[in-house]
Amino acid sequence: MVPPELDEGLPLEKVKDFSLEELLGMAIKAEIGARKFYQSLAERIEVESLKEKIEWLAGEEGKHEALLRKMYESMFPGKGVFFPKEHIGPELKPVARELHSAQDIIELIRWAMRAEEIAAHFYEEIEKIVETDDRKRLMRYLSDMEKGHYYTLRAEYELLLDWEMYSQMMHVGP
Repeated sequence: MVPPELDEGLPLEKVKDFSLEELLGMAIKAEIGARKFYQSLAERIEVESLKEKIEWLAGEEGKHEALLRKMYESMFPGKGVFFPKEHIGPELKPVARELHSAQDIIELIRWAMRAEEIAAHFYEEIEKIVETDDRKRLMRYLSDMEKGHYYTLRAEYELLLDWEMYSQMMHVGP
């Protein structure tokens, strides 16, 4: 079951059905959602090392949003960002439910990993659509960064699963 924190959206094959403006709007919206998700998750974690990594991810998503907004402005000057109702790829939403155990954190990190993986593929698809080398490089950069986020989360996920002492230290606050 997909938790309410992750909406996987339309399949990536639908990329070709949308304009670049719509795709950039989707990407900006996804980065905003990911930042808010990581901020809300960090608020619920008391283990400082894990909390710092999740806060770092929130900051990275904010940087991605800024890069995408700059690109959008250069391509569509004077227009406000258009956020289509439909979206391709993941949209993470702030953590709405209470977390009561390490198992909940493991589940959320697993879904965040999935979202980062989908986001990396989404940017790879947009790279094929944009026309200039600088925009292609930006999309490749964002894809690579999302892959990096995936591996950061995966390392934490594996620690939570495999390192019993780490799990015992884990305490999730309200």
